[in-house]
Amino acid sequence: MYLDSKDYQTVWQLAHNWVGADPEKNDPLLLSDELKHSIHRLMSAVINQAISSRTRRFILFMDDSFFTLVSDFRHYRKFNKCLRNDEFDKSYLDSIYLKRGEVLRWCQSEFLSPPPIWQVINLDAPKLDEQIDDSDDDKDKWYDNLSPRRKQRIACLEIAKQLWRDNPELSYREVHDHPVMTRYGYGKSFSLNTFKKWARPYASEYAKQGGNKQ
Repeated sequence: MYLDSKDYQTVWQLAHNWVGADPEKNDPLLLSDELKHSIHRLMSAVINQAISSRTRRFILFMDDSFFTLVSDFRHYRKFNKCLRNDEFDKSYLDSIYLKRGEVLRWCQSEFLSPPPIWQVINLDAPKLDEQIDDSDDDKDKWYDNLSPRRKQRIACLEIAKQLWRDNPELSYREVHDHPVMTRYGYGKSFSLNTFKKWARPYASEYAKQGGNKQ
C-alpha cells in the first residue's frame, strides 16, 4: 500500500525519528520530555489542520462541518487525551499517517528543521571536502570573523562531543552542567534547552532517549 512508502510516516514513527529515538524500543509510559514535545507538536498541527492526516481507511478532520465532527468524534477524543492529559497510545499514534510534502511545508512555515528521514539535500551544493580548503584558513581569518557567541557555541559543542565520547551515559543536563563546561563558562552562556537543540546531532543515544530523566 502507498502508505508504506517513504512518502508517509506515522505520528509515532516520525516523532521518534525527529529526536533520534527507536520507535520499537520505547515504552509509551517512559517517553522523554523531548519526545513528548515532538508528538504534541505533530498532533497539534494535525488537529489545527496545518497538516492533513489519515488512517489506512480514510482522511481525518477534512473540514469543520457537523458531519466531520460526528464521524471523527473518536479521533477528537484520542487527540485531546494526548494533548491535554499526556496519554500516549502507541498503537493509535502508529495508525495516524502524515505525508512528507505537507510536513516539509509545515516545517518551513514554522521555521523548524525537518525530521532527519525527510531532510532535503541540496544536490547542487558543493561537497564538504570541496568547500573546505585548509590552505586558505590563515588568509581568510575565518575564526576571527566569527561572532563571540559563535565561537562559544563551537567550543561548547566540541567539549560536549568529547564528554559523550568518554562517557556515552551522560544526559544532556549532565553534559551541560559538567565541571568542564562550568569551568570555562559555557554552562552559563547557554540555557539547557538551547544546548539540547544544538547538541542533538552529536549526543549519545542514551541522552537522546531521555537518559537519567535529563
